[in-house]
Formats: sequence, structure tokens, C-alpha cells
Amino acid sequence: MFGILRRSINSLSDKVMSTEILIKADLPDGKLEEALRIAQKIEAELSVYRENSYISRINRYAGLSSVKCPPHVVGLIKGAVRIAEATGGLFDPTVGVIVHRLFGFGRKERIPSAEEIERVRHLVDYRKVNISGDEVFLEEEGMFLDLGGIAKGWASQRLAEFLLDAGATKVLVSIGGEICTYGRRWRIGVKNPAGEGNIAIIETTEDETTITTSGSYERFIGKEENHHIFNPLKGFQENIWASLTLVERGFKGAELDALATACFCLPSEKLKEFSKSYLAIDRDGDRFIGSALRDKVGAILLI
Repeated sequence: MFGILRRSINSLSDKVMSTEILIKADLPDGKLEEALRIAQKIEAELSVYRENSYISRINRYAGLSSVKCPPHVVGLIKGAVRIAEATGGLFDPTVGVIVHRLFGFGRKERIPSAEEIERVRHLVDYRKVNISGDEVFLEEEGMFLDLGGIAKGWASQRLAEFLLDAGATKVLVSIGGEICTYGRRWRIGVKNPAGEGNIAIIETTEDETTITTSGSYERFIGKEENHHIFNPLKGFQENIWASLTLVERGFKGAELDALATACFCLPSEKLKEFSKSYLAIDRDGDRFIGSALRDKVGAILLI
């Protein structure tokens, strides 16, 4: 009788896209390192903090000329615009003029006045992102494209797909709370936004699964109310949720990352219109569970 060959699960952790990355798969270390290099390449192409990234070039030539981009970058920008349309602008990849130019997240951080915000609000408009073939053009000078609300999810999805194509049967990719899993019942902790440890444990099924969490408790200026997730329709932050986790079957990293960004701006009665598989923690620590969440996971333990 022949025994069953069981491949060990290898693990790699590092930093990429200004956050922690964790890659696990039943593949040789070399394949995990190759996946990490893909993530590093994505950062080099999309980061607003890299002067020569495609996104920085698009911003530099806003209102002046278009920028030629490779198909996968154009595809991601198109996807961001589609989600902006679907959410009525609650997710908007052009909100960077407020997040980066005014608040200076990741650079010289400050709190701008309401008057300053009002003066640039007309530049936050996904409908002014013009895509023609392989060229991207921002129609007004001063506009600022920022894919920070979708890129980590897209990267986690791409890495998971790469590992499966390489022959993995068990996969976990986590990039700053954007998680794709497959092949076993992985246990995922949801951080307590008000203290140490976790507030919940989600156990996945063995199917392809995407989990995304947005929170106000890790990136903020001075106090948590000045966090990095903005309502593009108003030009400032909402302070309804401290943490919002969405779960879906399939590798849907880009879609779910952007959707969580949009839903972070919505009260519970509106949140249900966009997703029914969520775990939301409000500013008082109260927990709200979407009606479909338990159908998308193996188990969930609230702590």
C-alpha cells in the first residue's frame, strides 16, 4: 500500500506596500520568494510614494497629457473606476488629492482646514479619469490618482493565483489585512480595534476565499478620528466604524478591498445594501454581523 505524500507548508514574511506581507503555501521557498518579488514589482508600479511609478507619472501629467501603461495597470484602473461607479462614488480612486496633497499621509502629515478641503473637492471625480487603449489621462491639472484602496487586495489576489498556478494546494496570502486563502480551514484573527489581541476568529472553508478588513485604528494623524479612510463625496472621514471585515468566496481581492473602503463610510442600514457578509465593529465596540457571513466561512468565533 502506498502512503499519501503530504507537502509541508512553507512561510515567508516581509514588508511591502508600507505594510506586512505573509505568504504560506505547500511549495518550495523559491516559489514564495518569487511571489514576494511580484508584490514588490506591484508596489514599484503603483505606489504614489515612488516617483517613477505609473501612478506618479499619471499624477504628474494630470491635465497635460496621457501616460502609457501596461495592460494589467490599465485593467486595475478600469476596475477602480467601475467600482467607483457601482458605489456611487463612495469609493473614488481620485480622492488622493485630499488624502495625500492636503493631509499628507505618509509624508508631511497635517490637518487641513475645511476651506482647503472645499477648494479641491472638484478634483475628486472618478468620471474625469480618461482611459483610451493603453493610455490614462486625468482631465484636470491637480488631480491625484491613488489606488491605495484597491491595490493591496489586487496584489493578494494576484499572488494567490500565481501560487495556485505553480501547483500549490494550500495557500494563504495576507497583505495588510487583505487575505486570500485556499485548500484548508485557515484560522484568521480579526484584530480588536480598541485594544490588544483579536475580537474574532474566522475559520475559512477549503474553497477560494477573500477576507478584507478596513480600520481607523492603525493610520491616523494625532487622534483616531483623523484616520486615512475618506468619504470622497464629502471630502472628510466618517467615524461610524472602528473596524469592518468583509468575506466572499473566490479570489476577489481588488473588488472586496475597494468595497470595504466604500462601506466604511456607511451606517449599518446602508451597509446592508452593498454587502451581507460582514463583521463590523462600531466606535463603541458594538458588533454587527451580516446575515450571510456565516454562510461564507467555516466558522466564526466572537471573543
